[in-house]
Amino acid sequence: MALSNFQYSKSWRSAEDFPTFEDSEEQVRDDMQSLFDEVGDALNRLAGEIGAANVPFEATAEIDAENVQTAIELLQAQMNGLALGQVPNGSVTAEKIAALAVTSAKLADAAVTAAKLASGAVSSAKLANGAVSTAKLADGAVTAEKLASGALSGKADLIGGKVKPSQLSLSKVSVSASRTLALSDEGKALYCTNSGAITLTVPNNASVAFPVGTEILIFRKGGGKVTVSAAYGVTMVSPGKCVIESIYGSVKLKKWDTNSWSLEGEGLAPAGYLNNFSLGFAPSGAIRLTQGVHYVSSQSELPSPGSAGRIFLVAAD
Repeated sequence: MALSNFQYSKSWRSAEDFPTFEDSEEQVRDDMQSLFDEVGDALNRLAGEIGAANVPFEATAEIDAENVQTAIELLQAQMNGLALGQVPNGSVTAEKIAALAVTSAKLADAAVTAAKLASGAVSSAKLANGAVSTAKLADGAVTAEKLASGALSGKADLIGGKVKPSQLSLSKVSVSASRTLALSDEGKALYCTNSGAITLTVPNNASVAFPVGTEILIFRKGGGKVTVSAAYGVTMVSPGKCVIESIYGSVKLKKWDTNSWSLEGEGLAPAGYLNNFSLGFAPSGAIRLTQGVHYVSSQSELPSPGSAGRIFLVAAD
C-alpha cells in the first residue's frame, strides 16, 4: 500500500467554497478551521501510513524489491548469511576488501580451507616470504597434482619413499678425443671410446669452478690409453700413474679442495712402472740406466756384477 495523497476539500480560490464577502465573522472562522482540520487529519493519517512497506524502492541487481521494507528484509537475510559463513560464490572480490582489512589475527583457526579458495587465488606473489612452512602444511596437502608444471624438473622421483635406480646412476657422456673437463661433466660418467691415446685435463678452479665434492667417473672402452692430466696449479694425487692402462678400466676423479683432486680406481698404471728402460752394471761396477728394451735368453748368459757386460732388469712395454 502506497502513502495517501493529501488534497483539500475546499479551495480558497473558489468563490463557491469561500465567498468574497462574508458578513458573518463566525462563518469565516468556521471556514478557516475546516481547512486546518483537514490538514491535521491528513497529517495524522500520514503518520499512521508511514512505514518501510509503503516507501517505494527501486530494485537493484542484488536486491529485487518494490519497497523499503522488502529491501531491508532481503539485506538482513544476506547479512545473516554472511554471519553463518554462507557467502555467495564470487560475492567477495579483491576490490571489495580494503587494504589490510583481512589479517591473520582476524581469521579463525582453520577458517580458510582449500575448498573456499578460488582456483589460482593464492599465487607465489601473494605469499609473504616464509609464510608457508612445513608446520603449516597439512599431511598430504602438497601432491604432484598441486605442483606447477616443471616444479620438479631436475629433481628425483620417489617410489615408495626411495629414489628410482635410474636416477641414482650417473649420466653417460661419450668421449673420443682429448679435451679439458667442463662443468657439465660434474657427476657424469665419461665413456671413452677412443682408439688412440687421449688426455683428459682437469682445469684450474679459476677456469672451471667445479664445486668441492664433485665426482666424475672415467671408463675406458676403446683401445687407446686414457691419461688424466692436471692443469697448471692443480694438485692431483693417485695410488698409481694417472693413466688408465687397461681396457675396461674405470677410475673416479674427486675434487677435495679448490685445486685439489684425487684419482683412484681399477686399471691405473702402477706406481714406479719403468717403460722402455733397462738397469745394468758397467764393468767398473757402477749402476747405469739406459734407454731401450733389452732381452736375455736365459739366466746362464747373465754376466756377474763388476765383470765386463751388464745385468739388465727389463720392464715390459
